[in-house]
Amino acid sequence: MGTNLKLYIYGAGGLGREVYEVAARYNELHRKWIEIIFIDDFEGEGEFFGCKRINYSSLPSEENREFVVAVGEPSSRKKLYDKLIEDRESLHTLIDPTAIVSKSANLGIGSIVLENSLVKANVTIGANVLIQPFCDIGHDIILGDHTVMSPFSAPGGNSRIGQCVFFGMHAACIQNIKIGDEAVIGMGSVVFRDVSDGSTVLGNPARPTRGNESSKVFTP
Repeated sequence: MGTNLKLYIYGAGGLGREVYEVAARYNELHRKWIEIIFIDDFEGEGEFFGCKRINYSSLPSEENREFVVAVGEPSSRKKLYDKLIEDRESLHTLIDPTAIVSKSANLGIGSIVLENSLVKANVTIGANVLIQPFCDIGHDIILGDHTVMSPFSAPGGNSRIGQCVFFGMHAACIQNIKIGDEAVIGMGSVVFRDVSDGSTVLGNPARPTRGNESSKVFTP
């Protein structure tokens, strides 16, 4: 590893702070980065959570660095990921030391697994996926790119979960379920049937409530 490698956390909000603490714990064990820096395109440059905060436009032209995306909106994760890939930046796959990830699992670039989550046998996780604390990702599951699994979510084994999906806190689905791209699974919902692209479902059993034409989970 290069001794001058830096990590940039793209997103300086609450999730950014959580990701920073995971990165700091990882760095204590592996001594990978000489500095961790936040990127925030909405606030002025300065200090955030004890670290330097800069705008993306202020990145040095030549530097040994890599990135993680620390926003919780799937469509925004995709937008930032696409920008980094277009600019040929490197993304780091970040796993908290307390998480348990099967040796047979396959994690895509830029994905993040936070504290105490389980990623079980033969799971395939796409690029830039966010798995928040205490998730249980069952065997043979496929998670599409940019999907967000909120704390305590638990999809059943052999499920197929599309791109830019959002699982709310404590949401679950039974085994062998297919969930389409840009679907939203509401907090505490239990899914017993396939969910189509762009649908929002709520409840136990989960039922469709409306479409997701805006492709947004969080409103301003």
